[in-house]
Amino acid sequence: MKKILLLALLFVFSTGLSAQTKNNRKSADSYKGLKIVFQLTSADTLIHQNLMSQLKNYWSVAPDTKFEVVCHSGGLNMLVKKNSVVQDEIKMYADKGVSFLACEFAMKKRGVTKDQLVDGAGTVISGVLEIAKKQQEGWSYIKL
Repeated sequence: MKKILLLALLFVFSTGLSAQTKNNRKSADSYKGLKIVFQLTSADTLIHQNLMSQLKNYWSVAPDTKFEVVCHSGGLNMLVKKNSVVQDEIKMYADKGVSFLACEFAMKKRGVTKDQLVDGAGTVISGVLEIAKKQQEGWSYIKL
């Protein structure tokens, strides 16, 4: 009797996991084709760490999503080697196709050169214009 009860519980549990896996796949399928541009203007390292945590979550559900992080004003700090607390994560996500871009206007204002940027970071002439261009191209906009 105990064996039958145990088998019944295992069947119910495994069926539930199977259904949950199918639902997760359906959810992931509904996110296909998304393109998201993030605007980062804060020098707060907790926000930088939170962004990396969010990217990890998004990537786990929708790895084909295109992500771009545009940094200007205080957000430029996340991409400067001597200030960044998330250099390893930036490199890892950049290798997966996430774009991390520094605004050249902000770099000039703060005296930051391209060689001072973390591995995996690129630049754009204007962070705000880059964001506007992405929105015009159908990208979703998220302000951090």
